[in-house]
Amino acid sequence: MVEDFLMLNPGPVPLSKNVRDEMARTLVSHRSPEFAETYQQFRDGLDYVFRHSTIDGSSSTDNGMSIPLMGTATMGMESAIINLAGPKDEVVALDNGKFGERFVDIADRNCLVKPIRANWGDSFDMDSIKETITSNTHLVAMVHQDTSTGIMNPIKEVGEIAKENGAFFVVDGVSCIGGDEFKIDEWGVDVVVADAQKALAAPPGISAIFATEHALESFDNTHAGYYQDLPAYVKTTKQNKTPFTSAVTLVRAFVVALENIKEEGIQNRISRHRTQALANRAAFADMGLPMFPNLNDHSDYSNTVTVVDLPTPISDNSSDFFKAMKQRNVTASGGHAHLKNLILRMSNMGDLSTAQVLRGIQTVGEALCDCEINVDTDSALDIAEKIL
Repeated sequence: MVEDFLMLNPGPVPLSKNVRDEMARTLVSHRSPEFAETYQQFRDGLDYVFRHSTIDGSSSTDNGMSIPLMGTATMGMESAIINLAGPKDEVVALDNGKFGERFVDIADRNCLVKPIRANWGDSFDMDSIKETITSNTHLVAMVHQDTSTGIMNPIKEVGEIAKENGAFFVVDGVSCIGGDEFKIDEWGVDVVVADAQKALAAPPGISAIFATEHALESFDNTHAGYYQDLPAYVKTTKQNKTPFTSAVTLVRAFVVALENIKEEGIQNRISRHRTQALANRAAFADMGLPMFPNLNDHSDYSNTVTVVDLPTPISDNSSDFFKAMKQRNVTASGGHAHLKNLILRMSNMGDLSTAQVLRGIQTVGEALCDCEINVDTDSALDIAEKIL
């Protein structure tokens, strides 16, 4: 008997049945009273996740608002930058992975970018950051947990440097919001970006940002694109609608996904994600797969995606390995760009059960054996089970 398809790619992630069912409901107008009520629920759910992603359940900020966006997180990243910085403003963008590179590209198209680069998967040098961010810096942009490399970057430390220099701080929280801790005020964050399709476990296509009062008061649409006009989004969000046509089906499904998170409790959800990530790391270490990120005193491993080096000869051409996984009805991801054949990226984002995490580990072990890499899959599973 073939098991159900299990998608362990780092986004999109599997959807719960009630989220999938919600998308089959009869449509209503995006300007109807019924949808306005749904939109209020959407805002409330986003506020809960953005504000209360803390270990003790306390609110990480007492000001600001959630702003849903009718586009993916890349829209959120670009909107935050171009509504806070203009063509003559200096933006320091930190790049040690695919999505840090995206921040650099966005800033380069719209502002005066000053990149801080490290090899993908390497940790940033804090001295270099302190030297680069100065009183001339208008905005700093950084990724918290980069799914392309599996590294957790030092948001708190960089936020302190940005604040000391009077710069806005915009954070890509796409793979951590809904799955790990995030402290808006303590980390000095002005805008954080989240996406439906990652740890929030909603269908892809829409996203959201949380902006503090400082950011809200500073939004300027002079150089923003027509569709990325954040003051317009702020105005209509307060009226429980969007400036343009709403993605009704996706919003409804997102609301249910947020209700699932609240039912589990964000603190329980953070703990589960951390435990599952620890189990993945321990199991892969037992298989002899080293972690890909190179950590220092200021970085850590992501708790929502595990990234490991693939052994030779798989790293010469990983297609057979991923084909062996897919034959077992499980998918994960290789690397972006120059990392295509070199790494395995395994997600534990969303609503995964213990059984699904263990199935992912077992599939990796069996696929390695199919590729004549001798690993003890049972030993790795035993280690993971004890952690889980």
